[in-house]
Amino acid sequence: MRQNRFYWGEEINGHTFNLKDQDILSQLKNVLRAQIGDIIFLFDGRGEEIKVEIKNFKKAEVELNVLSREKKFETGPKVCLYLAILKKENFELAVQKAVESGVSNIIPLITERTIKLGLKFERLQLIIKEAAEQSGRATIPLLGAVLNFANAVDQAGASGVPTIFCDLEESSSVSPKLPLLRDEVNLFVGPEGGWSINEQKLAKLASFTFYSLGDYTLRAETAATIATWLAINKKL
Repeated sequence: MRQNRFYWGEEINGHTFNLKDQDILSQLKNVLRAQIGDIIFLFDGRGEEIKVEIKNFKKAEVELNVLSREKKFETGPKVCLYLAILKKENFELAVQKAVESGVSNIIPLITERTIKLGLKFERLQLIIKEAAEQSGRATIPLLGAVLNFANAVDQAGASGVPTIFCDLEESSSVSPKLPLLRDEVNLFVGPEGGWSINEQKLAKLASFTFYSLGDYTLRAETAATIATWLAINKKL
């Protein structure tokens, strides 16, 4: 049975409280057609999930009974995805699927072959929140500021975290020799058309681990999804 989960970032104290968030209220009333006695789940984005029962609907709020609280932990490594900015729909899809796959941070990149700028951060934040709700995530991934490629390489290199550089031209798809018990991984996924020669050189100078996702040429949003899932599940 599908759980209906909603992100609620505020602290919830006591056994009964009134939720006034109009977006959640609209979802409950108009989309889910929720009834008194129905069960929903709220999570705070920091690991706590609360099981609540609908006690009463009011005009501009819903009264809820707290049934239980659970501290949830995400067990995979923290993956910071450095993702080249793609066309609007493709970038939004890549962000959504990376969140569903378990990414912790997403850093948009301006690369030499980036052809679309002007990200709508408010919409991306909404996509991240909804993907976390849908997929059962205990936390809300962070969306970082846009970086140009050189600054991203410097940031990742200075982090002391192993960095995997997904590259179309890498001849081998053999798993990189990274520590099996690593807690964090940086992951670079390029734009349509792949990385430029200069970007490949910078990544090699930074001692990034080059990695191929296979013999076939993947769309950038597909590569981001697959690479994130592999990194989260320690398949890289």
